[in-house]
Amino acid sequence: MTHGIVPSRRALVAAVLALAGLAGAPFAAGAQPAWPSKPVRLIIPFPPGGVTDLVGRLLAEKLSTKWGHPVVVENRAGASGMIGADFVAKSEPDGYTLMLSSTAEVAINQSLYDKMSYSPEKDLAPITLAATTPVVLVTSPALGVHSMEDLRKLGEQKPGTLNYASAGSGGVQHMAGALLETKLKIGLIHVPYRGGSPALVDLLAGHVDTAFASAPLVVQYVQDKKLVALAVAADKRMASLPDVPTANEALSTTGFEISNWYGVYAPTGTPEAVLDKINTDMVAALKTPELRQKIAEAGADPVGNSREEFTRFWHGEIQKYAEIIRQSGARVD
Repeated sequence: MTHGIVPSRRALVAAVLALAGLAGAPFAAGAQPAWPSKPVRLIIPFPPGGVTDLVGRLLAEKLSTKWGHPVVVENRAGASGMIGADFVAKSEPDGYTLMLSSTAEVAINQSLYDKMSYSPEKDLAPITLAATTPVVLVTSPALGVHSMEDLRKLGEQKPGTLNYASAGSGGVQHMAGALLETKLKIGLIHVPYRGGSPALVDLLAGHVDTAFASAPLVVQYVQDKKLVALAVAADKRMASLPDVPTANEALSTTGFEISNWYGVYAPTGTPEAVLDKINTDMVAALKTPELRQKIAEAGADPVGNSREEFTRFWHGEIQKYAEIIRQSGARVD
């Protein structure tokens, strides 16, 4: 009898352990609930009111509905976008802190500054390119310049006197001016402002000669003949300014494509499955007619691409601006 009971006890213990394992499996899975299970923060590294902020808020509204949790926009401005980017780079890599960046803080500043508190390539994981905005070279009508050739001649006649305004040191407008100097082979004085709007005010008042400006800011002034547009720094002409040549056309060159772009990033180390979900849902949102129309009305071109496509684009931009800075000797003013 005793020998018959022992196996039964062993079988009972094994059965109990097996049941315990089965019971524990759902508990372990439940310890990491499906993402998202709480609100998501979307950091905008610039003040409210700009194109970056607008695109971010449009995305946040759409994704809040999709995810069933609020996507809260936080503006953390300063230092050419680097304060907000640094915050995201050092945040917990769990998918609950994201950033909608502009170009400078992820593709330009690392070639301009000797030291940065974060490394864009090491500390940030690219998710998707949300939108782009063309950059336009405009002048005051009082300057009497109506083409790139006119600008070249004036620069040769008055060396070291022509200037151009930008929205700030290190931004794409600054880089466009630096590239223009190398193409025209004339000296241009860079006049950085704290934002595109103050630069535009001084250009309209005649206090500066020219400016590279974000298209949404200047299209109406060009159409109203208050500003003269010399070129669009894009690979094709703008529908709203069909008579304005691209910079490549105006200069009979190639490679003069500079735009403001807005990309979504998470901290490096964020789980791949979470990055894939964010990408899928953001791209779907950016493909909806409603969101595309609202972004277009803000003067930007909606995109939405794969993580791989965005990564290739981003790395190409880093290389492009590093070369512009190397050739022009551009520096932070």
